[in-house]
Amino acid sequence: MSESTEKSPQIESKAFNLELHPTDEEIGLRAYQIYLERGGADGHDVDDWVQAERELFGKYQRTEPMAKKVVA
Repeated sequence: MSESTEKSPQIESKAFNLELHPTDEEIGLRAYQIYLERGGADGHDVDDWVQAERELFGKYQRTEPMAKKVVA
């Protein structure tokens, strides 16, 4: 297969991530929002990250069937 016809692994990976779970960037942005909502107190970065993951994974699970219909 020539280089021009091969699919980029990055493109495939992004499409896969969008369908199944949030990206690290999305989680990081939500974790930062949580940090700001708490008044910017240091020392809770892991807690903020875990909370952001929990929220976003829950959101993706609720919307996954719809995403699969759109892709199909």
